[in-house]
Amino acid sequence: MTSTEVTQSSSLILYYCLLYGNSVLVLFDSGASHSFISHDCVQKLGLSTCDLGYELIVSTPTAGQISTNSACLGCSLEVGGRRFKVNLICLPLEGLEVILEMDWLSINHVVIDCGRRRVVFPETQGVELISS
Repeated sequence: MTSTEVTQSSSLILYYCLLYGNSVLVLFDSGASHSFISHDCVQKLGLSTCDLGYELIVSTPTAGQISTNSACLGCSLEVGGRRFKVNLICLPLEGLEVILEMDWLSINHVVIDCGRRRVVFPETQGVELISS
């Protein structure tokens, strides 16, 4: 999937964030099983990678199944003025630099506002959340 296809989709959000202080285009994807970084972005930023110790097969909408065994661990990512650490699996992404997955979104209490096409960090201090 390219950044053009993402901007045409009403359910996906693109946002510029800082990865080690460098502006990168991030796709917030509530359907992704892992967080990813493009090989081009790894090379452009001179990031070090580590071997996962196994082959991970990733199914993508445009390239089908892709095999990878490398990742960038503990990356410093700034989203909306907030800093996070994230593990990113390396993939040959086209037109996207980083994809953040559902678990990362949940753990960090990020809300995807599809109507306004933005990410929101709710202020939960002192607020009691109720679910049914």
